[in-house]
Amino acid sequence: MASSSNWLSGVNVVLVMAYGSLVFVLLFIFVKRQIMRFAMKSRRGPHVPVGHNAPKDLKEEIDIRLSRVQDIKYEPQLLADDDARLLQLETQGNLNCYNYLYRMKALDAIRASEIPFHAEGRHPRSLMGKNFRSYLLDLRSASTPFRGVRKALIDTLLDGYETARYGTGVFGRSEYLRYQEALTELASV
Repeated sequence: MASSSNWLSGVNVVLVMAYGSLVFVLLFIFVKRQIMRFAMKSRRGPHVPVGHNAPKDLKEEIDIRLSRVQDIKYEPQLLADDDARLLQLETQGNLNCYNYLYRMKALDAIRASEIPFHAEGRHPRSLMGKNFRSYLLDLRSASTPFRGVRKALIDTLLDGYETARYGTGVFGRSEYLRYQEALTELASV
C-alpha cells in the first residue's frame, strides 16, 4: 500500500509539472504575440502618415489636396439620350422589369428641366442628394419667385423624387409620367 501511494504521488508530480509547463508555454506564446503586435504598430507600416519623409512644402500640398477631396461632388448623367436601354424600354411589353430605367430617367429629368436652381445663392451646387429636396422645401415656405406654386405640386414632386431616388417600391411608367408632369409644371411657373 505504501508503494502504490508513492507511485500516485509521483504521477501527481509529473502531471503538475506537465500542466505547469503547458501553462508556461501558452503564456509565453501569448505574451510574445502581444509584444510583436505592438511592435508592428509602432513600426512603419500601413499606418504611416501620408508624406511622412517628404519635405514640409510637399506635406502641406498633400494635406491641402486631401482636404479638397471631401468637397468633390459629382453626379453623372445616368442615361444618355442614345442609350440602348431606352430602346428596350420602349419596345418591351413587360415594363415591370425595367423600373430602374424610369428611376434613372426621373433623376436625369431634374438636370434637364429649366428650373433656375442657380439663380438663388442658397443652392449653388448641381442639386445632389438632399439639396434638391431642401430646394423644394424652400420653395414651399420662403419668399421666392415660386411662392405662388401650389403646395400639392411641390409635394407631388417631392414624393416622386424620394420614390425614384430612395424608394424600394415600384416606380414605373405611370409614376414617372406623374413626376415628369409635376416637374414640367414647376419649370413653367
